Amino acid sequence: MKKFLFILGLALTSLTVSAQEEEETSGLPDGVFALEWRFNPFTYESKPVNLAQLTGRLFLNEKSVIRLGLGIGYDKDKDENNTNNSQDVVNNDALTLKVGLGYEYHFANTGALDFYAGVEGGYLGRFYSATQEYSETTTSGETTYVNYANTEYEKRNSDGDKVNENGFYGTVFTGIDFYVYKKLYIGAELGLTFNTATKKAGNYTQVSGTKTILNGNLVSDDATKYSSNADIKGTTTKVYIEPAIRIGWMF
Repeated sequence: MKKFLFILGLALTSLTVSAQEEEETSGLPDGVFALEWRFNPFTYESKPVNLAQLTGRLFLNEKSVIRLGLGIGYDKDKDENNTNNSQDVVNNDALTLKVGLGYEYHFANTGALDFYAGVEGGYLGRFYSATQEYSETTTSGETTYVNYANTEYEKRNSDGDKVNENGFYGTVFTGIDFYVYKKLYIGAELGLTFNTATKKAGNYTQVSGTKTILNGNLVSDDATKYSSNADIKGTTTKVYIEPAIRIGWMF
């Protein structure tokens, strides 16, 4: 994070010199559509994965902008706890999907700097899955016994503290664009987000048993299968601060 801010500062300094050499203009650069990439570098409980977002901005005039954004985040976590005679491997996957429509009011512009505020709302979903593979091996003479339990989790993580969520969000925000060179801009934004979602507990299926192996050959496997059903867990409401670092190009 510190390296990123340092590089960003160097870029701002060097590109500001280039921008100041150009003739100052009033209003925004000559363009009606911008495409930008935004990223929130901070992690908190309401944001289980890093979310990268691609946003299109339609400039109706120098004051009014309509924007449409699509954000996708993915995270994979692997936890291994192995000893001489046992193995326990847990994989957790998390996916976040965000689709939003918003309006920006640009209330101040100095040519290079553009200040705005606005509102945005849309869909926000979080999806989880996991697997766990456990085995413990004991040997008695030429016979090996393997106690195992393989579990597959759907719509939840392995701990059960995070389950699938489908809901809506609303954000009020303010931000700044800095046009560093012609139609290239970088920016920062700070929003206050309200998110409400329906949570659903996930299924899991476990196959467990004991394998008996004699001289390298499988003699028996007394596997059993257990499954649980999903139940609605109600709704959740979250309010949090959401910063963003942005870079874009106006066409």
